[in-house]
Amino acid sequence: MAEIKKKTEVDVNGVPAVEAEQVKDVPTPRPNRDKYASMWAEDNPDVDFEDKEARYERMGRDREELRNLRSSGKKLSGILDKHRWVGAMLMDGEENPLVWMAKNGIDVKAALDDPDVMQQVTDAFNGWTKKQADGEAAEKAKDEALVKSVEALDAVQQEFGLSDEQKNRMFEHFWDDVFAPAFAGVVTKDTWTALLHAMNYDQDIANAREEASIQARNEKHANKLKTFDEQQVPPSFSQGGRQSPTPRKKSGSMSMDIDDLKKWGY
Repeated sequence: MAEIKKKTEVDVNGVPAVEAEQVKDVPTPRPNRDKYASMWAEDNPDVDFEDKEARYERMGRDREELRNLRSSGKKLSGILDKHRWVGAMLMDGEENPLVWMAKNGIDVKAALDDPDVMQQVTDAFNGWTKKQADGEAAEKAKDEALVKSVEALDAVQQEFGLSDEQKNRMFEHFWDDVFAPAFAGVVTKDTWTALLHAMNYDQDIANAREEASIQARNEKHANKLKTFDEQQVPPSFSQGGRQSPTPRKKSGSMSMDIDDLKKWGY
């Protein structure tokens, strides 16, 4: 929004002249955005609201949570509509449902005396007990697995000489940037690419070693050929045996005897 102000100009003699308009930029008020940003900072102190990518990532996670809550609320509303006495019992806030039922004229004893109802109650209770036991076993198994995962991360730290800060960043990156989005059904292209590289790592290493081995053998063979070419090869070998070696002059030959006779005056 632009704010317009009038300014009176004066001439060289100090006499007021025409009035000129000055335009000054004034920020457009955004009360709703400012209010939301303030609420966002309170609920997400670890995320910068002005960082759009980080903000949208957290907003997507919140939207997924909101959808789940709406779905659960819709199911609960259906149950309360079907069994209104359950809703009334919850509104009264009684600690013991059986006491509430008796106070509101529901014959619990007659219901329990019915074999069919009793069997349903028994089956429901057994199912609930099993679910609780399975949940506790699952939680215990998860805790044990998490301990092993942390031990594996410690082993990686020792093997690659990582600092505690680097190890903690790896841990946070996995849970915040990989596991949590994937659990919500969000897997980015970078995550898939990293997974592909990890799957092909062993094969890539094997291929690199094989290529290095082949290159080393080729270089060794080339060095042998080079050394052989640089050697002094006899002419008879290089020419395929078509030329005889040059005869050496022997001491005591006929030519030497004639020269001696001439030198002595014979």
